[in-house]
Amino acid sequence: MVGEIRDTETANMAIRAALTGHLVLSTIHTNSAWGTVSRLIDMGVPSFLVANTLNTTAAQRLIRLLCPKCKKQAQFTDDLYPKQFKPYNKVEHHFKAQGCEHCYYTGYKGRKAVYEVIPIDQELALEIKDGNMYIQSLLKERGIQTLAENAFTLFSDGLTSIDEIYPLLFNY
Repeated sequence: MVGEIRDTETANMAIRAALTGHLVLSTIHTNSAWGTVSRLIDMGVPSFLVANTLNTTAAQRLIRLLCPKCKKQAQFTDDLYPKQFKPYNKVEHHFKAQGCEHCYYTGYKGRKAVYEVIPIDQELALEIKDGNMYIQSLLKERGIQTLAENAFTLFSDGLTSIDEIYPLLFNY
């Protein structure tokens, strides 16, 4: 177990341990699961080593849920999205945080995790070795949903607000 990969030395240590057959679990700060690959390569780990040692990469975020007692429905307009963002489906209305005694006047009650998990198979390993960092279409073919897509589902289902997922939409 490696607490966090922050620098070249730690990245190389984790890769060496994985090369000897050990299962290495660690964290690394990225905006997406695929961002792990480019971050390791940026840290100086050769792409062929990343391709041969990485089994799965995951990204997660906690999203605050709107308080079910006081959330307020409002009309939605596309100008509330980040610039350049293309919505996954049409949203007619959304909910806003209000605040009540039940949620201590925050408008939110509880959290839900959203995930992006990418199992690295031979085809993805070849993309890593070739230095191809633009694999969104390949992930889409496999049905792998991004953090943004999973967060957007919470929003379109009325469970959270646009404010809460906005930073995730901005990254894609």
